Amino acid sequence: MTMIAPKRPANPLLRWKTELVADLERVALRDRWGLALMILGWSHLATFVACQVLHSIGDRRNVHYLGLWALEFATNIWVIRRVAGRRWFCTTPLAGVLTRVWATFLILSFNAATLNSLTGFSIEWFKAVWATLSTFGFATTAYLVNPWYFVPAVQMYFTGLLMVLTPNWQYLIYGVSWWATFQGIGLILERRRHRAKPIEFEPAVLELRAVEEALADRR
Repeated sequence: MTMIAPKRPANPLLRWKTELVADLERVALRDRWGLALMILGWSHLATFVACQVLHSIGDRRNVHYLGLWALEFATNIWVIRRVAGRRWFCTTPLAGVLTRVWATFLILSFNAATLNSLTGFSIEWFKAVWATLSTFGFATTAYLVNPWYFVPAVQMYFTGLLMVLTPNWQYLIYGVSWWATFQGIGLILERRRHRAKPIEFEPAVLELRAVEEALADRR
């Protein structure tokens, strides 16, 4: 007599992840995150082209680079709030998680540049570290959202290798690599937005979103 293995119930955590990712996609398409990312790509490219010009003419004054990075950060925040809404990071649970991941990326990137400045710029290793941190950020996003984000993760790995091989053009290489990533992700999101269909969610996810929106309004 053949034994039939009992059917295992679906993992509720996997079901929740599927619903959370679907909700993230719905919000990203609705609020035009793709457009925001494409604009951010141009902002990032302009900043790092300016950094490359400063580096090429021999300007090593930290205040000039810090000023450019601060201007880019402020511009990016303004663009995101303008396109996706003031509280875009509270519109869906995974948005908050991804915001924390990439905020940590920015903190560690600044920390690497600071440490390199304190130890001396005989070797500017912090730029290659930026590429490594970018790989980690996209790999984490792939684990949380979609395996396709491993593509930019691998791209950033090779970006780091190219930066090490051509040290005089590291700012430009890093800026172009991120620009291409932003344009690619943004274009995909915008195309999906034009042919998107309404997504239905589990009641539990809708309830969670309602609670988070209520908490956000109280802040």
